[in-house]
Amino acid sequence: MTNAQLVLEKIKETLCHEGTTYKGKSGTYMFVEGKTTSEGTINGVVKKFDEQGASKTAGSFKILEDGSVMRFTGIATKTTRDITASIQSQTPDANPGQEEHAPENEPEAIAV
Repeated sequence: MTNAQLVLEKIKETLCHEGTTYKGKSGTYMFVEGKTTSEGTINGVVKKFDEQGASKTAGSFKILEDGSVMRFTGIATKTTRDITASIQSQTPDANPGQEEHAPENEPEAIAV
């Protein structure tokens, strides 16, 4: 499972009620997952419900294969960043180039 899929699952678990419906700052939204690209990017449409319960397209979402959320209408950027960070910290092998290593300016400890 890619980080993008893990991030989308985490969004469903933490923010959604009744399937893919969630409360945003300015109303109730629902996302509809679209195609996944060959690279693993997940795209989709976000719909917003009015007072009568009818839905209208409000925007879209895009989650890159590494789990980075490029946009997700109705969800605060801070929230998507936190979810991405939690997923990426659990799967360090899926984030090449982000391995932890000693700072370059500090000397290594040598056992004597």
